[in-house]
Amino acid sequence: MKSEINHAVREMAKSVSGGHAAVAAVLGYTKPALENRLYEVKGQRIGIDEAMLIQRISGRTDFAEAVASESGGVFVPLPEDVSCAALAEEEISARFLNIMERGGEMVRKWRESTADGEVTAAELAALLAVFRRCVAEQAAVIELTRRYFCREDGDGDAG
Repeated sequence: MKSEINHAVREMAKSVSGGHAAVAAVLGYTKPALENRLYEVKGQRIGIDEAMLIQRISGRTDFAEAVASESGGVFVPLPEDVSCAALAEEEISARFLNIMERGGEMVRKWRESTADGEVTAAELAALLAVFRRCVAEQAAVIELTRRYFCREDGDGDAG
């Protein structure tokens, strides 16, 4: 599983405009020194703080997703602040539609994956990816609901 985290960091570094050279400059490394760390040459590694910085400059969440997956969980990015409750309702409605779409996608992938009586590692990874996106959408619905429809003075319990 460690390779999943390493792969995520490499993919983020590759995606930055300017590639490895730009990432190396931000981290204060030469391009070869960064690549030695990315590919763990002679035991060199990218540290957590560096991985977080690469995540920030790439604008992606691959590292967080890989760490969550390695930990047996799911990374759930919280939705951006929406300026008013009416816009929040629109955002929540869109998220509910995404949940339904992801559910349908998961059923389709599950049927395809199990059709031959065996699920490969790649098929399982694809199922897990759809599952994680669906869970993230569900968490976003709850977070938006909490932000815009729960009173600040209450504990959120209905009863």
